[in-house]
Amino acid sequence: MPSTPEWFIAQLRADIQALGAQGGILTPSVYDTAQVLRDAPPEDPRPAVEWLMRQQRPDGGWGSELMPLARHVPTLAAVLALRGTSDTQESRKAVEGGIEFFRRTAEAWAFDGPLPDDIPVAAELILPRLLEEAAAVGIELPQKPFLSLSALGTRRRGLIARMKHRAGTAPIHSFEAWGTEPDMNVLDGSKGVGNSPAATAHWLRLRRATVPPGTRELPAEVLGAEEFLRAAAEATGTGLPGVVPTVWPIVHYEQSWSLLALFSTGLLDHPGLRDVVRPQLEGLYRAVRPEGYGMSEFFVCDGDITSTCLAMLKETGHAVDGGLLQRYQLADGQFITYAHEMQPSVTTTAHGVMALAILGQDVSRQVRWLAEKRGADGLWRMDKWHASWLYSTSQVMLALCRAGATDVVRPAVEALLRSQHAEGGWGMARTPSLLETAYAVHALRALRNHGLFGPEVKRALQRAAGWMGAQKDVAPERQEMLWTGKELYRPFRLDRIFERSAMLALELDRDSLAE
Repeated sequence: MPSTPEWFIAQLRADIQALGAQGGILTPSVYDTAQVLRDAPPEDPRPAVEWLMRQQRPDGGWGSELMPLARHVPTLAAVLALRGTSDTQESRKAVEGGIEFFRRTAEAWAFDGPLPDDIPVAAELILPRLLEEAAAVGIELPQKPFLSLSALGTRRRGLIARMKHRAGTAPIHSFEAWGTEPDMNVLDGSKGVGNSPAATAHWLRLRRATVPPGTRELPAEVLGAEEFLRAAAEATGTGLPGVVPTVWPIVHYEQSWSLLALFSTGLLDHPGLRDVVRPQLEGLYRAVRPEGYGMSEFFVCDGDITSTCLAMLKETGHAVDGGLLQRYQLADGQFITYAHEMQPSVTTTAHGVMALAILGQDVSRQVRWLAEKRGADGLWRMDKWHASWLYSTSQVMLALCRAGATDVVRPAVEALLRSQHAEGGWGMARTPSLLETAYAVHALRALRNHGLFGPEVKRALQRAAGWMGAQKDVAPERQEMLWTGKELYRPFRLDRIFERSAMLALELDRDSLAE
């Protein structure tokens, strides 16, 4: 029986070696599966329909209760998909439950002021479109709570209408919400549209409609889009045709964030991991484009992945071009993820701060911006890419430690310690989660060289080590989906590496924490 550190090293090695395989692996998506069933269903849709019905929650809705605003898109998409593909007693009951849930909870979108920054990706485009489609088939739903969202969507549609449509750009990711023609310019080298199964299925329906009946050989682009959807379904591991993830492929996203977890815990150069980490780092080094890095080679580069990649590569001795970060910086100190985005991200800015600090550049403007985004309780509670405040807070703390801004970090440390569950872990729900506890561990361990690593922090980490050790065999299905796309999802390898890097680091710290 291997010792505990050896067990974690073996598990980490397996996941690190597999990074990027199958385009990245993720949980299946209710929304995208529903859209595939509506626009480009597999030859036998019944298994996907049955899967979709199994995902319905006891309250009638679909999606995770951890993020109420992320439930209306998958719920309405599932209602429309089931209504159009199945007419069993069970499916009719599911549709009725989904409609009732939507009506009952629509007021969650009735904001007095501006919309929050953490609404799901493209919700301002997708949800108004789904509401229109529901009305067209006679489903009466509340409209007033969505007026602010629809207004934002109208602004977004105006921007998109003025843009030249280019494959692999951020607007193309939501092509299903606004595309009306099977524009060949939106197809990319993956044979799909916008790294999105839903967008690809919509494009495929539009393109199939232009193929004359009786055509013996389908156009290559139709066959390619069908192949994309099959490969995307395989990335979920369900084995069910038509059951797809919410974003795919994610090769560089999976690589970069997994390595970031090792970077945050000081494990990139661990002797037991070095030989499997190095090829991944070298792969990222070679994958740089003139604009930086994107989630895959087929998608536009973004400020978040570019920042993390440059930070890690610089720290590991690679020659990098810090000028790549300039295109993602705004005058107020904020870093953007994509051009023309309407909601800022504290974690994207945090990763920009980390990269600039490692490159030896001034980060005072960026630190001030992050400090202004901190809540009254000392935490950073809202981010557009992740549902958990533990992720956003941890990433900001890690960046500010790199920048030497310990005065901004101190209140967050105190708040983080206060929020630890009695069991020893952390989490938004009543019980702790392994992934969220890992985020807290990453942040607290980073305090070692900044005068904040006192006895209280040590005790908190000791308690976390005890709780995490008892959770190491928890099945992924029982763990939260916390990353925010068009709905919440879990990138399996990436999250496991966040969890196991924290657990290994605590095992390696065991003696020093006891001192």
